[in-house]
Amino acid sequence: RTTVFIEIELYEDEAPLHVENFILLAEESRYDFTTFHRIIDGFMIQGGDFVNRDGSGGYTGKWYGYCDGKQFDSSNNRYSPESCDQSRWTLPDEADNGLLHAPGVLAMAKTSSPNTGSSQFYIVPEDSTPNHLDGVHTVFGMVVSGLDHVTAISEVATDSSDRPQDEVRLMHVTVND
Repeated sequence: RTTVFIEIELYEDEAPLHVENFILLAEESRYDFTTFHRIIDGFMIQGGDFVNRDGSGGYTGKWYGYCDGKQFDSSNNRYSPESCDQSRWTLPDEADNGLLHAPGVLAMAKTSSPNTGSSQFYIVPEDSTPNHLDGVHTVFGMVVSGLDHVTAISEVATDSSDRPQDEVRLMHVTVND
């Protein structure tokens, strides 16, 4: 068992909603003891599912006006926090903020549909520049210390579903000014 530290600078000006959401979830200790459930060497490490811990769950720290990526239901009524179960709360994309994918980037994971980011995030290791995700996934931070640890995590043995064979756990997220 090894404990490492990774420090990330958040880009509040470029992605205010994503940063606010990440901080809310961190301050509620939602990320504590979660796993990096999806790891692809030479691409990224993904975590942040505090519900199911397997990549199938998570939601935003507050209501941002989107329910599974949609603002309106099938009858064209605007969703509200009361009409959308909290487990389906998502964020509007901020992927057009000019920030590009590069080694060390922190970005929001989501489905292929727009506005479906919630709590899951990924970090890009040193040997990856997934620029095909530019303008699609919101970049909202950058590793400023510990990128070698991200890269080491990206190199752990995984199964055919990109799940680590040995659990890689995020112990604690703290927010500093």
